Amino acid sequence: MYMNNISLLLGAGFSAPQGYPIGNQLNDLILKSNEDNFAFAPSGDLAVRTDGKKPAFGYKTSYDIEFEYCYQLILHFKEINGYFDYEEFYDYLTENLNSDSNASEIAKPFIDDVTTIHSLTSGLKNVYTQVVAHYLKDKNGNSFYDNQPYLLDEHFFGYTGLMKSIKELSKKSILNIHTLNHDLFFESFNNTAFLEGNLSDGFEELGSSYYGKLTKDNRNYMVRLQRYTGNYHGKFRLYKLHGSLDYELYYRNEKGLLLPETYLKSKYSIGNTDLYKEIKNEKDELTYENCWINYHPDFLTGTTSKIERYTEPLLFKKLFQLFKENLENADSLIIIGYGAKDEEINRIILKHFDYKNKKIYIIDLYAGQKVKDFANLLGAKLITEQLEKIKIEDLI
Repeated sequence: MYMNNISLLLGAGFSAPQGYPIGNQLNDLILKSNEDNFAFAPSGDLAVRTDGKKPAFGYKTSYDIEFEYCYQLILHFKEINGYFDYEEFYDYLTENLNSDSNASEIAKPFIDDVTTIHSLTSGLKNVYTQVVAHYLKDKNGNSFYDNQPYLLDEHFFGYTGLMKSIKELSKKSILNIHTLNHDLFFESFNNTAFLEGNLSDGFEELGSSYYGKLTKDNRNYMVRLQRYTGNYHGKFRLYKLHGSLDYELYYRNEKGLLLPETYLKSKYSIGNTDLYKEIKNEKDELTYENCWINYHPDFLTGTTSKIERYTEPLLFKKLFQLFKENLENADSLIIIGYGAKDEEINRIILKHFDYKNKKIYIIDLYAGQKVKDFANLLGAKLITEQLEKIKIEDLI
C-alpha cells in the first residue's frame, strides 16, 4: 500500500536536455519556416519527404497559400512588436487578426477568383498549429518513440539521476506527473527500467470502438486506438494538461452535424483525417464512420487562448480538476523545468497546494528571476542542477 502522494509539474526545461526546442529556439525555427522543406497536402496535412526535398503535389494547394499568408503575418507581428513569440502570435490569430487593418492589406496578393479573405483566414490556426507541431522534435529528429527498444539499464544520458530518484520515490508513493509539454518524451520512459511499463495516462484501448487507418507499402490496416476514459492506475500517473502531439478529438456525425465526442490517442503514421469509429448502419451492420475534420493533433498554445480552453468538458476540464485534486492531496510537490510564466498554472498551485506546510522542490539549472521569485513566494527549495545529477537526497 502506498504511503504518500507526490505531485510533479514538468515544463519545457524537462525536455530540453533531449534537444527539444524551448521558447526562443522554437520562435527562431518558426521565423525561418518559410525556408523549410515542407508543404501542405490537398487534405490539409503538413507533408514532408524523407529525402529532404520539398513535396510537390503538381500545384500549390489552398493550404500552401494560407501558410504563405500566415508567414507574412508572422513577419508583420515581429515588425510591430519588435520580437516574435509563437504563443503570443497564436493569441493574435485568435483575438486580433480580424481587427488589424494591416492584415487585409497583407492578404491582397493571396486573394483571387478562388481565394477569398474568409477562406484565407478561416484555416490559419490549423495551418499554424501544424507548423508548431512540425518543430517539436528531439535532437535526433524523433517525435514518436514507440519503435524504441526496451532499456534494461538504469541509465539515460541527461536524465539518469532524476529518473533513478523518481523510481526510488515510487517505492512508497503514487506519483501524479502533470506536464505542460506536448511532446511524447516522458512517455518514452515507460519502456525503460525506470518506469517498467507502469505509466497510466487515462487512455485505454480495451473495449475501444475507435480506429485509425494505417497505410504501409500501399496496404491499409485498421488499428484500434485508445480513447480517454479517465481511469488512472499504478505508481506513475501522467496528466498532459496542455494536450499532446498524439491527442485527436473525434467528432461523430449526427444528422449531418459534426459533434465532438471523445479524445483519442493516435499512432505514428496515422493521418489526422484517418480516424474511424465502429458503428452500426441502418441495416444493423457493422461499418466504419470516418472523422475527417481534423488537420492537426489537439494541444493548447497561446498565452490567453489556451486558458480559455481549460474549461472544455471532454478533456481539459477533467485534467485540470484532477490537477487541483492531486495538488490538494499531495504530500510534496516537485517542479521541473517550468519557467513560472503561466499565470493560471501559478494561481492553481498557490490556491490548491498547501505550500505553507508542505515541501516544494523546484529543479531548474538555468533559473531566471521569475523562477527565483516564484520559489521565494512558495518557500521552495531551488535546485540549480542538471537532471543527470539529481539525487534522491535532493527531493526528500
